[in-house]
Amino acid sequence: MMNLKRLPVVLLQCLRLILLFTLIFGLILSVDDGSSLAAQNIGQPGFIDPVNADITSNQPQAVQPPVTGLVSTLSDEVQELPAELIRWSTYWQLCWKPYPEAKEYELQTVLMEGKSPKLKRQSDRCFRIQAASNENQKSQGLLNRELILLMHKIQLGYRVRAVLDGNRVSEWSPVMAVGATTVSE
Repeated sequence: MMNLKRLPVVLLQCLRLILLFTLIFGLILSVDDGSSLAAQNIGQPGFIDPVNADITSNQPQAVQPPVTGLVSTLSDEVQELPAELIRWSTYWQLCWKPYPEAKEYELQTVLMEGKSPKLKRQSDRCFRIQAASNENQKSQGLLNRELILLMHKIQLGYRVRAVLDGNRVSEWSPVMAVGATTVSE
């Protein structure tokens, strides 16, 4: 039988965990809400996108091969605070091999609901985002880090392609899950 004095502590911990899941899930769903809605409208009958009315002529030509040499890593940063507290962050970084003749690279967010129509363009061959963070007692270490990373692995990923001259792009790389530290060739 459970000790009744301990029941409020267990309930509080359960509520904290539920709140954490709710916050993480809400943040992930709101990452690209506006463009997801726009993507849903584009497929509807009668929808005319005034900005991209003639999108077929602007579509870049995809060429082989895709970007390769994808490596994803995790790194932690910990800041000590007063009263035996710490503030920590875990960063996920995705890097890839240089692509011949690439002018820039485009990254696409891939969610459980599908691929975002918004692309992030950059010249660097590495992309870094905060994948987890928390503030807690120092004795608790990186509290809930693995749980937060697991939520991202299930729900959030990125893929990359090279941008070339002449309205050409490489094929997309495989999707890499945020929080995972896998290597793909």
